Amino acid sequence: MKTIPVLRDKKRYIVFEVISEQTVTRYDLAGEIFNSVFSLLGDAGASEINFGLLSYDGRYGILRCKREKTSDTRAALACVNTVRGQRISILVLGMSGTIKGATEKFIQQSIIKESEPE
Repeated sequence: MKTIPVLRDKKRYIVFEVISEQTVTRYDLAGEIFNSVFSLLGDAGASEINFGLLSYDGRYGILRCKREKTSDTRAALACVNTVRGQRISILVLGMSGTIKGATEKFIQQSIIKESEPE
């Protein structure tokens, strides 16, 4: 049975870029984000955020969270600084209400800016 739209959680999609010396796998990054959220907010806070790593291609990723908990999710992303002993930095590019908007607005724009000659 479906939930009526009024009772559904409103979601936001956070687009981020991972800057690292070596490529980071999706599995390793998801584990570190998971650990960061749980250590920063605890079990109750992590369950309220309802986060999930939707896509990650080795550089850009999309993370889902509740609309009211975007600042907590961004704080948890900022706390991730190592994955399997290698240093990384997570740069939040922006937020959107839909996955399509997130990819068009932030990921494709970043790729276009990189390919343009200066």
